[in-house]
Amino acid sequence: MPLALTPDHYDSWLDPHHQDPDKLRALLTQPADGHLDARPVSTAVNNVRSNGPQHMRNIPGVPLRPAESLAPWPVVLP
Repeated sequence: MPLALTPDHYDSWLDPHHQDPDKLRALLTQPADGHLDARPVSTAVNNVRSNGPQHMRNIPGVPLRPAESLAPWPVVLP
């Protein structure tokens, strides 16, 4: 899942002296207003020379999942 920060939180997120994980977690927002889906992709996307619209196609028979279901932590809503 992509990390989603608003521009006003960049400095706080990148501050190396910030030690409180809960305060850092509170800076996160739900990307794209929750309109992201996670999907399996071909291993071709791992190669920087492989680029093209074919990587956007759904794999037949594999359902999309809401991206927040893949988050390693609960998605924090503003």
